[in-house]
Amino acid sequence: MLNNYKTLMQIHYNFSNLTKLILITLVFSFEIYSQSSSISGAKILFKEWIATEKLQSKESSDWEIEKESISDLSTLLQEELATLKANLEELEKENNAGEEERIKLNDENEALKNAILPLSDSLKKIESNILRISKSFPDPLNDDLSSFLARISKANKEENTSSISQRLQAVVGALVKIDKFNSSIAFDEKLLPTDEGEKKVLVLYFGLGIAYYTDEKGNKAGYLLPGSEGWTEHEKPGYGPAILEAISFYKKTAQKQATFVELPFRTN
Repeated sequence: MLNNYKTLMQIHYNFSNLTKLILITLVFSFEIYSQSSSISGAKILFKEWIATEKLQSKESSDWEIEKESISDLSTLLQEELATLKANLEELEKENNAGEEERIKLNDENEALKNAILPLSDSLKKIESNILRISKSFPDPLNDDLSSFLARISKANKEENTSSISQRLQAVVGALVKIDKFNSSIAFDEKLLPTDEGEKKVLVLYFGLGIAYYTDEKGNKAGYLLPGSEGWTEHEKPGYGPAILEAISFYKKTAQKQATFVELPFRTN
């Protein structure tokens, strides 16, 4: 009986110790689990902190680069603004100078117009005189003056739109050619009326004063004098050979050395 009791007590003791051991194991396991969960959470937080630090570092680096770019752009824009201001100031100076020049030119133009008015009246008289006396010019001169006479005729009309300078050029050009013809000798051929019809004659003009004519054989000869409606014929048949000789000297076709030739002379 006593042995059974001891056995039971031993079993109870062992069971109690086993229970304690199980409880200790459970508590220890719970502690280990708790600590393991805390470590895992700490690792996750640490990783998130590292990622946040990296992100902040990248954003800070990007901002520094962007800030530097913005600073460079601001400097460039300020330089461009300064250049634009300088250009505007220069342009304003040029505009002011241009406006002053325009006013000056306008004043000069008005003064020129006032000075031209008397010249315009004088030109009109000269144009009229040239057109009037051109009717008495010989054919070679009128042919040479044709373009100038056309311009003068147009300028002399009431509806004339030619400028003073254009009119002056035409008048001066015509006067130069008239003066040149009048101070030189000119040769021409023309048809003169005869009893048998028109006959070709050779004509030698001595300026605008007198001209001598003859046919190729020296039979029909004489001289021409200028008149208000053209050149009038004066027959001098006996001077045919002398006029032919003078023409040969002029054309340098004479067979002998140049010498004096006697010709009739008269003026109107």
